[in-house]
Amino acid sequence: MKHNCVVKIAIIAAEVAPFAKAGGLADVIGALPGALKAIGQQPSVIVPAYKSILENVKAKPVMSGLSIAMDGIAEPFSILLAEGRNGVPMYLIEHRRFFERDGIYGENGKDFPDNLQRFIFFGRAAAIAAAEVIRPDVIHAHDWHAAAATIVIRADPALSQKLKDALSIFTIHNLAFQGVGKRSDFPLLNIDPSYFSTNCLEFYGGMSLMKGAIVLADGVSTVSPTYAREVTSGPEFGFALEGVLRDKGGNFVGILNGADYNEWNPATDRDIAATYTPAKSDGKRTCTRALRDSLKLPNRERWPIVGMVTRMTGQKGIDLLRDSLASVMELDLQLVMLASGDPALEEFFKAAEQRYPDRLRVIIEFNNVLAHRIQAGSDAFLMPSRFEPCGLTQMYALRYGSAPIVRATGGLRDTVSEFDPASGIGNGFVFEKFEAAEMVAALRRAVATFKNRALWRRLMANCFAADFSWEVAARKYADWFQHLRKERGLG
Repeated sequence: MKHNCVVKIAIIAAEVAPFAKAGGLADVIGALPGALKAIGQQPSVIVPAYKSILENVKAKPVMSGLSIAMDGIAEPFSILLAEGRNGVPMYLIEHRRFFERDGIYGENGKDFPDNLQRFIFFGRAAAIAAAEVIRPDVIHAHDWHAAAATIVIRADPALSQKLKDALSIFTIHNLAFQGVGKRSDFPLLNIDPSYFSTNCLEFYGGMSLMKGAIVLADGVSTVSPTYAREVTSGPEFGFALEGVLRDKGGNFVGILNGADYNEWNPATDRDIAATYTPAKSDGKRTCTRALRDSLKLPNRERWPIVGMVTRMTGQKGIDLLRDSLASVMELDLQLVMLASGDPALEEFFKAAEQRYPDRLRVIIEFNNVLAHRIQAGSDAFLMPSRFEPCGLTQMYALRYGSAPIVRATGGLRDTVSEFDPASGIGNGFVFEKFEAAEMVAALRRAVATFKNRALWRRLMANCFAADFSWEVAARKYADWFQHLRKERGLG
């Protein structure tokens, strides 16, 4: 079904699934362009030419011999073109020193020390690609790694002239990461010094790329309605940018991400032990047994398996689980964690695995196949986040008939509702306060519900019925772009 106003959209980001992934951003950039294309828009994607992309696609040069002056040094680059997912054009910014590395943001658990320079370069080069090759109606930059594009298409006179009829959109996926640098980093942008001011890029004496992008964009969005409210409410979620976001007024919105049901669908998932559907869900029991067997967990069918696929960080509430693990392990459940991150948390949970050999499994790695098997084999899925801009794994859990157990924050609040045994309404278990006792109480409710097979079947049916397809999000973006274009007099 086509959308009534077709626009060319240049989507700029640091990650894209399945070629270059560090987190949920890649899933969004892997799926949103295809959803926009399906409703009749003309999207293209601009990403760095990482080694992982070049090894997996056929790329041809579009423009070469280009260069950008960064603090007086000319940085050469080329623009390549490859076919991305769903036939969407994917433009690659080739700069071997910056991007042909094994990692996206770092290696061996440490960030690359030149990340700010790398992504200022990328944003500026992406803006040139948009202006010279794509000539879009909308430039849609995502997170701080692409913020320099949003900044220079308004602050660089040559780019500003070429892109004067293009709408500039900036989407925040996580306000905790802002691309903060020193004042001495400002010349890397190669723009007029007047932009280093309290009402633009200046941030407590340093520089915030995200702040500059928010100020200069025509429209700013974030990835769920609740997170949009949270980040404007005060410093707990706003990370000192709440006032800047409030100043955008009606041009700051929350649009809930979608889930990529082409990849995350138990009816077609090739990575799981048995496929299944809401109508024929017996395969889920097969997946549960296979998960237990593969992890050498005792087959306690009266106990639910609670899965987690997450980063081991305070943001994800892993410290809450650490502090209450003894209480959690007293419940009739088994916990399977696929997680990595904070070394101290990794060490704690690996040690705990030895103490609870029949109840706890901790796999410290990034493993996409195992992530699918945990979604399919789990009965419930735990996400006790301190804050969660959107969250995708709870959407995947719902599709796999696994009941999410979540803290009511950000996109978790927007997608999961408390199951009411009396009415049979709700698709998970929700706790409000970021407190260990509240989380344990939610887990206890899940365990009690699991023991009533009729109630659990109803809950599973509610999970299966949830629909967070990308088409819904794509239509909201397209309508919003149209509204902003009219507001700017662009038709």
